[in-house]
Amino acid sequence: MIEDLAMHLADLLANSFRAGARRIEVGLRRRGGDLVLEVADDGAGIPEGELGKVCDPFYTTKPRAKIGLGLPLLVQTAEEVGGECRVESGPGQGTRVAARLPWDHPDRPPLGDLVGTLVPLIAASPGVEFCVELSDDRETWRLSTREVRERIGDVPLTHPDVLFFLERSLQEGMDRVGLKEER
Repeated sequence: MIEDLAMHLADLLANSFRAGARRIEVGLRRRGGDLVLEVADDGAGIPEGELGKVCDPFYTTKPRAKIGLGLPLLVQTAEEVGGECRVESGPGQGTRVAARLPWDHPDRPPLGDLVGTLVPLIAASPGVEFCVELSDDRETWRLSTREVRERIGDVPLTHPDVLFFLERSLQEGMDRVGLKEER
């Protein structure tokens, strides 16, 4: 079992990287009593005949691997707490995975270190444009690496000052929209 939602997010992003995504959208939204975790990319997409298999733990497209547990575990996690998980994809159209989990369910996994998961993956992916959207019923907060790159010019995202800015900005966004554990 994956212990927190940050680990599910890392797995979804790894899938996007393997699919050759150049643009990845990450959404964390509190809507009513639900939390929605969503990752959408412009990667290769999933062939039509294989889309129904992606939630089978014994199906994987990874070379030399016999199982693929990431999506099946996310589906299981969502369903065990009364939520759901949807996967939409098509060849050349990218993939969108959205998991809805009741926020107050006692068995919902904790958020985990979402900032500590996102920042290194963003910094280590210079050819990928990330758009992170955090929201609740009152407001929406966004971070776009394209906009950050426009502001910092030739300074790499791995520069310590940029890493600090990304960490601080994402944490401020999470605080503004109430994405923090209240347990």
